Amino acid sequence: MIDLQTLPPSPGVYIYRNKKGEIIYVGKAINLKKRVTQYFQRDDALGPKTTILVSQIDSIETRVVGSEIEALILEASLIKKHLPKYNSMLRDDRSYIYIVVTHERLPIIYSTHKSGLPANADVFGPFPSGSDVKSLLKTIRHIFPYYTKKHGKINCLYCHLHLCPSPNISPVLYKKTIAKIKKILNGKFSLLKRQLITEMNTYSKLQNYEQSLLIKNQITSLDYVVNGWHNLKNLFAQINLDDDVSSRAVMELQTALSPYLTINKLHRIECYDISQFGTKYFVGSMTVAIDGKLDHGLYRQFKIGNTSLRGFSKLSRGEMLANDAFMLREIVYRRLQHSEWGTPDLIIVDGGKPQVSSISLLKSEKLISDISFIGLAKKYETIIIKNNNKYIEINLSQNSSALNLIKNLRNEAHRFANRYRKKLMSSDQSPF
Repeated sequence: MIDLQTLPPSPGVYIYRNKKGEIIYVGKAINLKKRVTQYFQRDDALGPKTTILVSQIDSIETRVVGSEIEALILEASLIKKHLPKYNSMLRDDRSYIYIVVTHERLPIIYSTHKSGLPANADVFGPFPSGSDVKSLLKTIRHIFPYYTKKHGKINCLYCHLHLCPSPNISPVLYKKTIAKIKKILNGKFSLLKRQLITEMNTYSKLQNYEQSLLIKNQITSLDYVVNGWHNLKNLFAQINLDDDVSSRAVMELQTALSPYLTINKLHRIECYDISQFGTKYFVGSMTVAIDGKLDHGLYRQFKIGNTSLRGFSKLSRGEMLANDAFMLREIVYRRLQHSEWGTPDLIIVDGGKPQVSSISLLKSEKLISDISFIGLAKKYETIIIKNNNKYIEINLSQNSSALNLIKNLRNEAHRFANRYRKKLMSSDQSPF
């Protein structure tokens, strides 16, 4: 018998075991009692896979920690150690996020998916949420500045913001900073605080009051982070497993679009964006979600020349620069020549009426006659649909899981296109 009344109302990690004593799920919460109780009192709110999980819970173990950040790090270490069955996204190397600390003379710190992990580095994770990792690293960087990439010989913007060490920092001193960051990522907060207090007192005795004050401020910041960091509340708001959350987002999107578009399923959704710089760097990207989950392995990138689609006039560079709708149409056209990539059930383009109108011209090519397409306009995140030469605008709730899904796809397309364009610029691989 599971006694929910004995659960602590504290931040921490909860561990579900089945009758065999096997760990089947690990989660974290700001309030363990409130979080775990939701699983057993809200049957109507549970998705099918979450319901199956609850039916298999035989015992619950909790581990209380002092703060959300400690819960985040403890959860990652337990998932890595036990590989619980219902932390199902762990099976997908492209879903979970890791933090990497390289072994270079001046180590750099960054986040990546498992497929991008280097052979020789310290790796922390897996972490279920990329946004939480971003928040964690941003918080750490305000306390202990670090490099995120190889640094040039002059100060960058982040140096002036005190988020990046000076390019002339001593490697010995910098590696001491990295060692402190590793203590945070290993959850050794008390050990780190004791070390900082010792260093502060030592500098004070040496009358190096400037350095002593710097460390005192680091201790204050660390105390704030450990005792009152509330940046992760959104993560703890839902109790369904990731598969159920993804399914719900797909169903909600299909329901919102079905009055205007004929959509039998939304298995594969693709999103397209353009990135350009100057008059010669034009690229495009395609991102993909399968059953509501981003699949980075299916992303594609495109170089764009100055010749438009078959059946349309040749565009000058100036015309392309003035209107990315032409470029969107080109990359969608080129993508649809690849039947081996699979067939999208829905195409999303970054933009409003001009972009949607440009894509609709592909219907004359009979390439998208059976494929639904929409635009997503940034200002108000408005969905744009062209139906019988009329434009329909839909604004979903900002809390909508469907809107979050297509925004994530759009943001990924923007990031992927920009990264490719910067890569071309750095190697000067102009498409012209």
